Amino acid sequence: MTLPPPPTPEVVDRDDRLAGLAERWLREPAVGLDTEFVRERTFFARLGLIQVADSEGCYLVDMVSIGDREPLVAVVRAPEVTKVFHSPSEDLEIFHHALGCAPVPLFDCQVAATLCGLGGSLGYVHLVSRLFDVELGKGVQRSNWLRRPLSEEQVRYAGLDVAYLPPAHERLQARLHELGREAWAEEEFGRLLKNAEARLGPEWSYSRLRRPGMSRRQLAALRTVCDWRERRARRRDVPRGFVLKDETLVDVARRLPRTSEDLAPVKSLGPRQARRYGPKLLELVRGARSLPEDRLPDRLERSGRRSSSGLSEGLRKLVAGVAADLDVPAELLVPRRTLEAWAARSLERGRWVWPAEVDGWRRSVLEPEVERSGLLDYR
Repeated sequence: MTLPPPPTPEVVDRDDRLAGLAERWLREPAVGLDTEFVRERTFFARLGLIQVADSEGCYLVDMVSIGDREPLVAVVRAPEVTKVFHSPSEDLEIFHHALGCAPVPLFDCQVAATLCGLGGSLGYVHLVSRLFDVELGKGVQRSNWLRRPLSEEQVRYAGLDVAYLPPAHERLQARLHELGREAWAEEEFGRLLKNAEARLGPEWSYSRLRRPGMSRRQLAALRTVCDWRERRARRRDVPRGFVLKDETLVDVARRLPRTSEDLAPVKSLGPRQARRYGPKLLELVRGARSLPEDRLPDRLERSGRRSSSGLSEGLRKLVAGVAADLDVPAELLVPRRTLEAWAARSLERGRWVWPAEVDGWRRSVLEPEVERSGLLDYR
């Protein structure tokens, strides 16, 4: 299916024009959304544009010039308007920060394309090529989206980045219906929203950095220093790494330093940072050392443990087979780390364990095959 070229995007930089367009968008069944931003030296992204595509054209809402954002908020929150994105993890965080809400209901074309058998992690350019036989260039993605006026190339790129989302949504939604996978897609979209919300909180940094093999006391120290860095980075509006690098926090937590001399070997902690942050880090570690046992975090179970029983290999083959039958990537069905930890937990506990990550539609397609496979007999 080949589509005609999209119309020239309109730059919307007046509040009254945005209000009028928003009234129309509220009557649309679906609108395509995307963002252009700058996030090199700040914690929070500096939003330049929100692109909107509807049944009539493409609009670049100039977030540098717009004063009243409420019309956009109304559209983003409208339950009767589906918000169509492509791989929107960063966009969802930006909507939370800039507009104070999540775009629901949500439709992610990348996830939908994967469930439709078009391939995993399909980029927007390749998706448009597959669906509509249109070749898009990479354009000016890394340009300064806060500088005004926008160049013709920026306007063209920003418009194309959203123009094909509504027709892609229509095509992919129809295919999901044919396959009976609409509920699967809704479940995945819900995961996206939940994960985006989790990334807004201080626990996200800790959960990303915790390592197998760390003691509960070390994990408590890691959680404490992560929480401190998160609050400091947010307050100063700088990237987390501008305060202290990830590897520095992990090394501090592993070493559980008691004195300034103990900080000397810590990775990536230079003399200047040691003078600036050393006393605070030692204070935080002392606090973690003094926590009672019942307030320590649980240890992270090791994944990847191999078993002589062959359960890990049996699971891998089973998941690969089911994924091939469904025409979806095995990594989407059960990520490798989840699969390996799944086998290890089942063996350690002497009974079959269904991981929390393998729920919903995943469990519904895997459970019958597991029961037929004989894997339940492994102990």
